[in-house]
Amino acid sequence: TVGSDTKAGLMSPKNMLTTTITDELRLATNFKSKVIGISLKDRGSILPAGHSANAAYWYDGQTGDWITSTHYMKKLPSWLEDHNKMKLANKFFDKNWNTLYPIETYTQSTADNVPYEGKARGEETPTFPHPLKLYIGKNYDMIKSTPYGNTITLDLAKLAILSENLGQGSSTDFLAVSCSATDYVGHQYGPNSVEIEDTYLRLDKDLEEFFNYLDTKIGKGNYLFFLSADHGAAHVSTFMEDNKLPGGLYSDSKVVKTINTLIEEKYHVKKAIVTSRNSQFYFDHDAIKAANADFTAIKNLAIETLKKEDEIFDAVDLNNLANETIPEQIKKAITYGYNAKRSGDVYYILKSNYFGGGKTGTTHGSWNPYDAHIPCVFMGWNVKPGKTNKTHYMTDIAATLAAMLHIQMPSGCVGEPITELTHQ
Repeated sequence: TVGSDTKAGLMSPKNMLTTTITDELRLATNFKSKVIGISLKDRGSILPAGHSANAAYWYDGQTGDWITSTHYMKKLPSWLEDHNKMKLANKFFDKNWNTLYPIETYTQSTADNVPYEGKARGEETPTFPHPLKLYIGKNYDMIKSTPYGNTITLDLAKLAILSENLGQGSSTDFLAVSCSATDYVGHQYGPNSVEIEDTYLRLDKDLEEFFNYLDTKIGKGNYLFFLSADHGAAHVSTFMEDNKLPGGLYSDSKVVKTINTLIEEKYHVKKAIVTSRNSQFYFDHDAIKAANADFTAIKNLAIETLKKEDEIFDAVDLNNLANETIPEQIKKAITYGYNAKRSGDVYYILKSNYFGGGKTGTTHGSWNPYDAHIPCVFMGWNVKPGKTNKTHYMTDIAATLAAMLHIQMPSGCVGEPITELTHQ
């Protein structure tokens, strides 16, 4: 860790197997381009900034400081050390969190006090105003679950532009910013809450200020801005139930025990399923081989058992995906996410708006449009006003940037340029 004495900085892009668009930019300019990543989350900063970034900074919730790791540097730059001394989280905690506008104008939300929203530490109800003063000087991590988390992220982005002279050299620079507070707030309160509506209203203001800064510092037309997201979110299950819509919660812990018992009885392999993660079952290959058991038959037993679960739409053998009778769109998404050395053996697909979680808040991780439909906005340099209803994918963003910058696509890129933007 560089910038604190905690373990929060023990992170790097080591486990990322390919180059990124930022790596390719560095390669194309013989490493003259500057690349910096900034996010509350380590992964939100590290992964888009790539392997060869000049810096990636993320927030240490234990200390209230922005930190990095020795992958990038041995010491924080002086401008960031000075910035950390101000402990800006306390400034925002002192304001508490009330709505930006009168709460009665928040017409896209449910009532403020509903049982399926998560309460913050020290609160009796999940309602406005949220008493952030409770956290001054002692719980810096809480700023992540407020819209102020986005504010301090974009404030640091502006400071990085100024301090590192981004956009002032002869080569294109890249600033990768992830506004992660929307994720934390969405998980805790759900997508229909007053809290998430207020978070986006405040983010809109923060982005306006950020664009004004870019216009002044870099100049209109001299920067290319793009905005997207890594996922959407399911509606909270109780919200769906209250409105007579399909959805619910699911835990696979019971079915894992059931399947393991069946496998042990029939094939004499104990605890054949080692773990379940991201809707995937990982089997103990060594134990199955040692028992001379039929692995294909074991997987088929697991799949047939899963299909009997009310909440499950389907289950497939990841090593035989090409022959599975599931919709092509889902099959393609699973294929793109598959890694022979890291993925599981059996994958199950939940019914619409079912997810693994608790009685409050929500999560993500499905193929469904409410989860997979994300924004894609480009603005600025060489971008003409327009819109399209054609389907494009997250993977198309890097390919589009590569085309616009006339550089190579990342080494694992499976997307295609968005020609409505490249005009070619």
